[in-house]
Amino acid sequence: MGKLFSTCLLVQHSSNVTGLERTEVNLHPGKAFPPDQGKTILLAGGFSSITPESGFPLSSTLQLNDDLTTCNALTLEKIAQAELRRINRLKYRSYTLEVDRRVCVIGDSAGQLRTFIDTYGGLLEIEPLLHKGYDPGVPTVTAIHPARRGRGYRIDYQVRSPINFGLCTYCGHCGMACPGQCISEKLLVDYGRCTFCRECEKACAAGAIDVYSALNKVLDIPAVIILGPCTVAPPAGSENIYYRETLAEYFSTLFPCRIDEVVTCDNTLCQFSANLGHGCDLCLSNCPCGAIVQDGAGTTVDAVKCEDCGACVAVCPTGALQNERFDDAAFVEYFDTVPIPRDGTVVVGNQDGLHRLWWRQQGKRRGNIVFFQYDTLGYLSLFHFAFLLSRGARRIVLLQTSGMQGLPAGSPKGTDAAPGQWRLLNALVNRLFDMGDAVVSCCLEDFDAVMAKPPAGSFGVGQPGAVFINRRQSLAAALHTLVHKSGREVTIQPDDAMPFAAVRCDTERCTQCMACLNYCRIAAMQAEPQELTLNHLGALCVGCGICVRICPENALSLFAQCSLSDDFFAPVELARAEPMACKDCGKVFGTRKSFERVMAILSEKETVDTRHFAYCDTCRVIRIFQSDSHA
Repeated sequence: MGKLFSTCLLVQHSSNVTGLERTEVNLHPGKAFPPDQGKTILLAGGFSSITPESGFPLSSTLQLNDDLTTCNALTLEKIAQAELRRINRLKYRSYTLEVDRRVCVIGDSAGQLRTFIDTYGGLLEIEPLLHKGYDPGVPTVTAIHPARRGRGYRIDYQVRSPINFGLCTYCGHCGMACPGQCISEKLLVDYGRCTFCRECEKACAAGAIDVYSALNKVLDIPAVIILGPCTVAPPAGSENIYYRETLAEYFSTLFPCRIDEVVTCDNTLCQFSANLGHGCDLCLSNCPCGAIVQDGAGTTVDAVKCEDCGACVAVCPTGALQNERFDDAAFVEYFDTVPIPRDGTVVVGNQDGLHRLWWRQQGKRRGNIVFFQYDTLGYLSLFHFAFLLSRGARRIVLLQTSGMQGLPAGSPKGTDAAPGQWRLLNALVNRLFDMGDAVVSCCLEDFDAVMAKPPAGSFGVGQPGAVFINRRQSLAAALHTLVHKSGREVTIQPDDAMPFAAVRCDTERCTQCMACLNYCRIAAMQAEPQELTLNHLGALCVGCGICVRICPENALSLFAQCSLSDDFFAPVELARAEPMACKDCGKVFGTRKSFERVMAILSEKETVDTRHFAYCDTCRVIRIFQSDSHA
C-alpha cells in the first residue's frame, strides 16, 4: 500500500459552482492520480514532473502552500483561482521551425568541392562556387561578396560568361583556333589554361565570344561553408558560416526544432528610437546569446537564438520586453488576488526547486509565508521585487539549486541568473530602512537556516491594488510607497542596473516646441497644455537621452544623479511659456517664443506673407478671405 498524500483540488460541480476540496491520493512518480467521479477538476496541487498527463493542470504553488504553510482554506482557494487564471492566460506563439538544407559551398580547390558534392549531395541542396581553378560542373567566380541578410546571407558574385549561346552556331571554329585547347566540346572555357590570346574571338564569325565577359549574380542562402584556406572574407561577427573543422556543428542544425516565442518586445514602450538609432540599449548589452536586434525596425527578439534566460527582460526599464509565460500584468493581477502576509516571507522558485523543497520539508509548517512558482528566476526584475515589498512582504527568498532551469550552466550553489536586480533593491532598501536583507538568495541546503532567522524590522507597507498601466508606472508606485514610509530622502547615482535620471532645461533656449514629448514613450516628459509648461517625472525617466538628442534648441541636458523623495515621484516643471493669443478672438494657439522664432526665420524669406500669422487658425482664414475679397 503506497503512502497517501493530501492534495487540494479546485473543482467545478454540476451547478457550475467552483470550490476547493482536499483529498488523499496515492502518489507515485510516473502515475497520474485518478480524479474523483462526478466532479470536474479544474486544477490540483501537485507536480507535473511526477504525475504527467493528469488531464488537468497541476500547481506546485498550491501544493506547497497547502502542505508547508498555515494558510487557511480561503487563502488556498484564492491561490488556486489565481493559479488557474495564470495557466489559462498563457498566450505565447509556439511552432516548429523546419530545416532549410540549402547551403553555399565555397572552395579554392575543384577537387575538394567535387568530393564534398559527391559526399553530401544527397543530403544538402548545394550551391558550389569555385574561387580558383576550373571544373566543368562548378562555376568559377571572379569576385564574391557575402553579406548578412536576416538569419542568412546575400552573396553577390561574378561568374565568367564568355560565350553568348543566343548567337553561337556551334560551328567548332573556336575550339580549333584555340592554341591552348581551352574550349571543350560542351563550350566550357578552362580559364586555368586560358592565356586570353583572343584567337577564339577572331575565329568566331557569329561574334558570340568575349573572353572577358562576366555576369553579376546574387544568391540568397541560409548558410555558407568555406572549404580549405579560401581567401573569401566573411562579414564581421558572422554566424551560420562554417568550415571543414566545424562541419559537425553545421550538421547539428539540420533538424526541425520547436520555437517558443516567450520573449516579446512592444516597441510602443521601448525607449530605443529606430529613426534616430539612439536610446536605451540595456537589453542588447545584457543578452548573452545575441538574440536582441536594434535597427531601423526598432528592438526585435530573434526567437531562434533566444535561450530563455530572462536577462533582457530583467533589465528592461519600461517593460517593453516581456516574459509571455507570466507577463507584468499577470504578475500584478496574481498578487491582487493572492494576499501576502504582512511582513511575511515570499519564497520564489521554479517547479523543480519547489518539488525538491517539498520532498525535504514534509511535516514542517511555517506561518507568515507564501510559496510562489516562477519558472525562470532570471526574468525577475527590480519591478517584481519592489512590487512584492509594496504589497506587504518583508523578505523575498529566491530558491536556487545548482544546474537547474533558471541558472547558467555551471553556476555555483546558491547563485542566480540575474543577481544585479535583487542586489540593487537591497541597496535601495538599505539606504531607506537600514535593512539589507529584503531579498535573500539561498540553496536548498541552507533553507532551514535562512528561515530560522526571521528578518528584523518592518517596512510597514501593504498598499491596496492599483490599475496596472505598465512596468515603469508600477515600479514608480512601489518605490514611492517605500520612500514615503521610510521618511528619508536618498541621493542615488544610477548606473546600467538602475535606469533613472534627471533632466534639466535651459529656459532661455526652450521654445516649448514639445518635440521631446514625441519620443518619450514612457511619459517621463510631460506637458500641461493649460499652463503651457514642460514637466519631467523623474521616477519614470530611464535616462535613454532621446529627449536631449531630439531637442532642436539644445535646451535639455541629462544628469544621472537624482534624489529619491516625494518630489521624485511628481512632475517637476522644467519650463513655462508665455502664451501666444490671437489678436482677434484671444484664443491661445501657441507660445510667444516659438511664434517669434518662426517670424525671425520667415522674415528672411521675402516671398512669405506673414501678416496673418498673429491670428489663430479660424481668424486667419477669415482675414485671408476678407483680404482676397477686397483685392
